[in-house]
Amino acid sequence: MNPLTLGSPIHPPLVFLHGFLGRGRDWLPVAQAFADRFYCILPDLPGHGENTGFPLEKPLSYDVFVDDLAATLPSPPAPLPGGEDGRKINLVGYSMGGRTALYFALKYPELVQTLILESTSPGIEAEPARLERCKLDDRWAGVIRANGISAFVEEWYNIPLFRSLHRQPELLERVKAARRENSSAWMAKVITELSPGRVPYLGGRLGELNLPVLLLAGRLDEKYASGLEPFQRRIKGALAEIVPAAGHTIHAEQAQAFIHSLDTFLTSGR
Repeated sequence: MNPLTLGSPIHPPLVFLHGFLGRGRDWLPVAQAFADRFYCILPDLPGHGENTGFPLEKPLSYDVFVDDLAATLPSPPAPLPGGEDGRKINLVGYSMGGRTALYFALKYPELVQTLILESTSPGIEAEPARLERCKLDDRWAGVIRANGISAFVEEWYNIPLFRSLHRQPELLERVKAARRENSSAWMAKVITELSPGRVPYLGGRLGELNLPVLLLAGRLDEKYASGLEPFQRRIKGALAEIVPAAGHTIHAEQAQAFIHSLDTFLTSGR
């Protein structure tokens, strides 16, 4: 499947990875601000949007996600201005897309120029917590299968993680409407097989990152904001920023602040 793109392929590639229940087009308002300087690539992750052209029975993992992304990336038509390596991407990931981006940077370090992680963590380390998260995500999958995607979306966006979205009712309704377009079968599969309790914990590998990294969390997202400083300490030279008046979905709740942070980072030469 060809991903949604904006801008010219002669520019440096800037790849945006959406979160659980999302799709590439979620990033359009942000990507439009960069399309004059970057070749913006907005893929649908496996199981999401239009990226469901493979058997439902095929196991999902972050290896599947990142290999799919690597196969999707276009080859530059010519060397980039200034002698930059056209194979390297600037990679932005949100939540589940952030974990995918982190996994991609660790598996394919030669392909990543910069890494921007929004509302992301390296995963769950302690085994008891991993087991509890598996049970929780399996219960969510049961809700999807029993009640359908619409009922699940209503419950999902009432959990504390998305409390700040309720401050913007029109935005919340747009988000939920877009999420209802997903397939129940695929979302049940994704939430089960890519549960943070089942995928590798990446905290022990953060020292392998040798590239500019920006970590973003919303001040209203207590869970991820409190984990930002320990996350930053494990990555040499990483920058971290807590965005005011934003929760888990910074790029939607405070789009201009997100664009400003991303623009500053990308143009700083880091």
